[in-house]
Amino acid sequence: MTALEQFGFSTFFQNQSGNDGWKIARVTAIHKGWSDICDGETTRPAKTTGKLRREARGAGDYLTVGDWVRVKDFDHPDFAMIHAVLERQNVLQRKVPGRRTAWQLLAANIDTVFVVHTLDKGFNLRKLERYLSIIFNSGITPVILLSKKDLLTAKELSARMDEVKKRIPSVPVFAFSNTTGAGLKEVQSLFKPRKTYCLLGASGTGKTSLINSLLGEKDLYFTLPVRERDGKGVHSTTWRELITLDNGALVIDTPGMRELGHLDSAAGIDDTFDEIIALECECKFRDCAHVNTKGCAVMAAVETGKISPARYGSFIRMKQEADAAEKASREKHWKNR
Repeated sequence: MTALEQFGFSTFFQNQSGNDGWKIARVTAIHKGWSDICDGETTRPAKTTGKLRREARGAGDYLTVGDWVRVKDFDHPDFAMIHAVLERQNVLQRKVPGRRTAWQLLAANIDTVFVVHTLDKGFNLRKLERYLSIIFNSGITPVILLSKKDLLTAKELSARMDEVKKRIPSVPVFAFSNTTGAGLKEVQSLFKPRKTYCLLGASGTGKTSLINSLLGEKDLYFTLPVRERDGKGVHSTTWRELITLDNGALVIDTPGMRELGHLDSAAGIDDTFDEIIALECECKFRDCAHVNTKGCAVMAAVETGKISPARYGSFIRMKQEADAAEKASREKHWKNR
């Protein structure tokens, strides 16, 4: 097996690599004005060509961690030059904070996204559902990792796990503690060689501490304390970076995201709330909004207890946000024509 294959290079990318002798490498970190790339053995600084920058039509054409690129001058003492980006299998992205209808790339070519969410004061099922919507919209498999299990009693932990599984039945859930090590072995077994994983979650949930635990290093990545009053953390990771674990698994850490939004994420919302979507065909009207609508099967399910009011409320809010973002995107498109 080649070094590139051990670094996640698959047949999908091999078919795009060409036979012109250019070097194939993977983007492992993005910095201001340059990036780090690796051929599976050596990491080098690199810049994109002016042509590649000029041809970029939007944020989606920019480099992100996890991209595979074609490179010249890989061994140049200054910077290697990135001439092309291979087609992505998938890309994880989110709407940028604020009211602008734009989006930010988080990572590309991912096999599984682990949503790291805290069990303490910052626990919020609606926020967890928002993360899952973004992941499903990107066509990537999600897994939920609940951190800080040591802060709950066995009874409290069992009740909270049941709450998550009942609210989000289609996604695997695991609990662990970076402090005591409880549950870490089970979490570590989820990371497989040559597969690419992304850790996603708010600041202070324990993503960086988890990477330290996976690497077997106590403070390899700088961690910051969580505010006592609200359980919220501050950013200890300020850029995305691809890290190789001892067993050959590849992990992309991301900055904590304080504000989540949706842009063209209808598919992701549908997958997150699949039990609600399954009822839509039973509604009296095909374009049912599921709000104050006669003959709505979804509202009927809420009234009978089949769907919880909290779950229904999250679905409606996220649908309305996605619809508003789509409308703003259309208006922007027609305005710029």
